[in-house]
Amino acid sequence: MTRPSLGLEVHQNKFLAEGGRTMTAIVRVVSRGGAAAARTAAEVLMIDCSSSMRFPSTKIGEARRAASAAIDVLPDGVRFAVIQGTEHAKVIYPAEDGLVAASERTRAEARAAVERLAAVGGTAMGAWLTKARDLFDHEPDAVRHAILLTDGRNDSQTRAALMTVLSSCEGRFVCDARGIGDGWEPAELTQIGRVLRGNVDSVVDDDQLTEDFRRLVESAMTKVLPEVRLRVGTMPFSRLRSIKQVFPDEYVLTDRCREVAVRELELSLGSFASDETRDYQLILDLDPGLEPSHGQDRQLAWTELVPVPGASAEEGALPIAGRWTHDPIPPTLVHPMVSKYAAQADLGEALTAGGDAYAAGDQAGAERYWGRAVALATAAGDDETLGRLSGVVEIVDAEKGTVRLRPDATRSHALHVVIPSRVSEIALPQEDRPMPGAPPLACAHCPALSPAGANFCVGCGEPFGEAVP
Repeated sequence: MTRPSLGLEVHQNKFLAEGGRTMTAIVRVVSRGGAAAARTAAEVLMIDCSSSMRFPSTKIGEARRAASAAIDVLPDGVRFAVIQGTEHAKVIYPAEDGLVAASERTRAEARAAVERLAAVGGTAMGAWLTKARDLFDHEPDAVRHAILLTDGRNDSQTRAALMTVLSSCEGRFVCDARGIGDGWEPAELTQIGRVLRGNVDSVVDDDQLTEDFRRLVESAMTKVLPEVRLRVGTMPFSRLRSIKQVFPDEYVLTDRCREVAVRELELSLGSFASDETRDYQLILDLDPGLEPSHGQDRQLAWTELVPVPGASAEEGALPIAGRWTHDPIPPTLVHPMVSKYAAQADLGEALTAGGDAYAAGDQAGAERYWGRAVALATAAGDDETLGRLSGVVEIVDAEKGTVRLRPDATRSHALHVVIPSRVSEIALPQEDRPMPGAPPLACAHCPALSPAGANFCVGCGEPFGEAVP
């Protein structure tokens, strides 16, 4: 059976204009090979059963059907549980407090338990997540995945308490979150997805929920690595301004980095499937007093994957380099991945601004911002976003961004547009790179070891005398 392998790529335009003190790079993490069946999996479903799930009556009914559909696609042997979420968290299946292996019998028992779900009570998502965390603690070696469904706000718990719980769950399981109806709070679900590295989205029509749950579980069952971690090191003259996941979901993760050594940060990326690609945008700020290096590359930072048990690494540490030039940087030299994700950020801002205007009752503002979003999405060929926008606006001229607000648009449609964890369709093809054979470089001035190919020591900044390749 083949072991999964992990690859790392750095995409950037290394040239800096005279006086340039900012470098943007895209770091791509790729997993290949391996078999999901070789790894134990664990799944927890958290179903909102607060009183608001009664209205309309189809809501709780579709939630039951969706949970049953998710249970149906669990392969034999997967450990699972179902939580009824109110102001408390109650495990409705299995009867004992723990996870049970999926089988024909246990799936049937779980479906029967789900059919008895009733909507009564408040909403405390932190309690649900705490219960899921405790259940997953019984399966430390498994690929751990959860789904959280809610139709309302976290009204039985403070936001600070929810963030405390999320921090305690980070790195211990991945959670996808779904909002149904029009009463849920995007910021709360986005925080859950961001901290727990899951996908966040909304369901406009209740009958779409079943297929969505089925797809989420099927996707989770392809995971082969419970957790992958990325390490970023900076130089004495550089610092990491921000790190953002830009594909497949968009999250700012700067505050989720953990300092593990001097000028070294580590970030949990969550679980990975046997063939999966994710892109991260790193922005570096350079010391204003840094002397530009003309004619040769200077290492500005480096990045590497932390070794994962049971997986092989295709790459060692890779440098992020810079070279100053006296000439202006022509637009044609901007790396295509950097420019695509910059355009994606512009689109996200237009979608959010339109949603804010809509919520404030500013029809003209909503049309203006969502019109810009239509133009940007049209230029990018982003059919996914155009489809979402069609629920809130009638498109008069796509290229010019001329739109009219739909009279039948609802808050549910608007939430479906602005939820920031949109799936991106702009990933570029993977690059196959050979495994490097060069050892790390030892510095003559300090005890630090630097990645092979480094131009400057990661410890003291002294040059090695060779350009970064």
